[in-house]
Amino acid sequence: MKSTQVTSIRPHFAVAAIVFFAATVALLSPAPASAQAAAAAAAKAPVETLRAKVAKPLKAAQELINAKQFKEAMAKLAEADAIADKTVYEGYILERLRGPAAAALGEHAVASKSFQICYDSGRLSATERTQFAEAITSSTYLLKDYKAAAMWAKRAVDGGGASTQIRALMINALVLADDLAGAAREAAAIIGEDESAGKSSAQEMLRLAGTIALRQKNDAAYLGALEKLVVHYPSNDYWIDFIARVARSPNLNERYMSDVFRLKMTLGQPLNASQYMFVAQSSKQSGFPIDAANVMDIGFKSSVLSTAEHKQFRELVSKDAADDIKSMARTSAEAAKAKEGMGLFSSGLNYVYHGDPEKGLPMMEEGIARPGIRRPDDARLRLGIAYALSGHRAKATEALASVKGTDGAADVARLWIAYAQQRTAAPPAAAAPVK
Repeated sequence: MKSTQVTSIRPHFAVAAIVFFAATVALLSPAPASAQAAAAAAAKAPVETLRAKVAKPLKAAQELINAKQFKEAMAKLAEADAIADKTVYEGYILERLRGPAAAALGEHAVASKSFQICYDSGRLSATERTQFAEAITSSTYLLKDYKAAAMWAKRAVDGGGASTQIRALMINALVLADDLAGAAREAAAIIGEDESAGKSSAQEMLRLAGTIALRQKNDAAYLGALEKLVVHYPSNDYWIDFIARVARSPNLNERYMSDVFRLKMTLGQPLNASQYMFVAQSSKQSGFPIDAANVMDIGFKSSVLSTAEHKQFRELVSKDAADDIKSMARTSAEAAKAKEGMGLFSSGLNYVYHGDPEKGLPMMEEGIARPGIRRPDDARLRLGIAYALSGHRAKATEALASVKGTDGAADVARLWIAYAQQRTAAPPAAAAPVK
């Protein structure tokens, strides 16, 4: 996420207005015409009614609202409002009609006042109170009274049944009212509820959580939001930001940068010449010329590598890779007989780099289970990456989750876990294995 702006959410009244209009139809229905019907109605609990002189302009206003002629409806409502001796009930029906009509015309101050009169009338059901609180939230938000918008949104949420949009609107309002702590708390609650329900939060909610974290200068929370975004809504922009922030960690040992660059390659993100060379040279120095040759091939195919020095190094690792391929069977057989596991682990990784993960991965597993692994976290990291590159997402996550330490291994493992878990996993790196 490149911007620190609050996610834009435009309030709307369409759903709430329909509810109000439908309810008002019943309230404005004519009284029973026959004496028998009138007697039956009288036997019931007392029902408030509209007098004819008030009902006439209100009924006309309702019909105009249903026809979406809001300006004309407001004129009829003004006629009704001019009647001096209106009852409390007649005033309530008037405001119930005026609120949505004013909102539709963009007269949000009028709409907010009318909705609040209805809310405070004591005539609304619990469901209607939530609906009216949502409408007031939208009105006050559009009036840029963000503290009031947040308060009314909270009432809607506490009343139960508040829409997802209103909850997001509440968080936006809290941010704009400079209540970042409250906004962060509400966003975390929604995201936590989604996770408990086994579903991913909406992309805009995760972006909003990230925006709040940026404004709070909370790097850990921002990284957490990015991590969820790359997993559930993977995109190149999210990945670039996520990788860059992990790579800038002051605790990251330089030897793990090759794993960071490898992830960028796997995601199809371009590397510069020095980065290709760093990965290739690191692999050669670690005893994996097959991988070094693969990386050099990718760099040349992308036209990033082209100098005489690059060509010379490519020829060198290609020759070493060819020699390694010839001796792979013998080397791995010898490593299998050894008590210590480092040789077997390295032989297995070499098979993975050569394009035979089904043979190499079991060897890596067996090697890591034996004594003699000098850097266990590094070994588990490479095993997890090998599983991820081979499409074994669950095993990749399991291996990478076991990586600990404070020198950057766990941070890089976090990147690769996100890759393994992303909703639509990117294909393995396009490098052709050296033959």
